[in-house]
Amino acid sequence: MPRTQRLVIASGNRHKVTELQRAIAEVVLPEGVALEVVSATVHGALPTIIEDRETFAGNATVKALGFAGWLRERGEDPSALVLADDSGLCVAALDGRPGIYSARFAGENAADSDNNRALVSALRALNLEASPAHYVCALALARVDLGPLAEADGEGVRIFTGRWDVEARVVARGEGGFGYDPYMWLDGRAQTVAELGPDVKSARSHRGAAMVELQAALPRIIAGL
Repeated sequence: MPRTQRLVIASGNRHKVTELQRAIAEVVLPEGVALEVVSATVHGALPTIIEDRETFAGNATVKALGFAGWLRERGEDPSALVLADDSGLCVAALDGRPGIYSARFAGENAADSDNNRALVSALRALNLEASPAHYVCALALARVDLGPLAEADGEGVRIFTGRWDVEARVVARGEGGFGYDPYMWLDGRAQTVAELGPDVKSARSHRGAAMVELQAALPRIIAGL
């Protein structure tokens, strides 16, 4: 009988969950192992994790550790893996903002539209129509019981990172993606991130780059569980 390894994505953001599930499905697993990938929402309303570190990797670690404890309380398999994501946009003209505050650039509980308006306002306040920018993604992987994990750091977490260079503009185009995507331009302003299909975006994006690192490491990690 194949062994089923469970991996829980520590997010309620359906866009992130879909991107991560699609990428993880491409992993070639050790023989005799099946991987079940679910959102943490299968356990109900998600906890609020205080993101109090100063880097994407630090906040992804906080999420992974916080969700691991929450999942243990809900009876999740101790050997299950938990994958947390922290990602955002860094705009050169804004000295790297919004950075780790990307999801709340316009304030707590801000919608994507609010954050985009804040971004446009910040650029226009500098009399700018555009600025170099980049997306960053940090993925943090841990066991639910925080047990041994291949090449984990001192907190029992393994980090994978990716970056995607774009140009932030005050003009939007496209209906796809989420977050700041309609305002992020690519390929000499030929298109925006919001105009990319999901497969193309996954292949080019910051999250895709981090996932390539995870995909390479996951078979070895699972074999060691």
